[in-house]
Amino acid sequence: AMPAVTVLYFARAREATGGLVEETFDVVDTDELRVALVKQHPGLETVLRSAVLAVNQEYCVETTALRERDEVAVIPPISGG
Repeated sequence: AMPAVTVLYFARAREATGGLVEETFDVVDTDELRVALVKQHPGLETVLRSAVLAVNQEYCVETTALRERDEVAVIPPISGG
């Protein structure tokens, strides 16, 4: 089975989900997660272009494998624009 991970939304990412703070997804890595996020919340597409993902509070720059109960934060750039 695919690992169930918890996604936490911050700032504009939270606005794009209609105010959701967290949500669970079954995905194997961060690339798959990005696809699942946009499918679930089309408004996240533009946010994700510039957002950083942090897995268990560690920024991940490249594709990162996810494990059961990992926590992934979607962190948009802090400044507006």
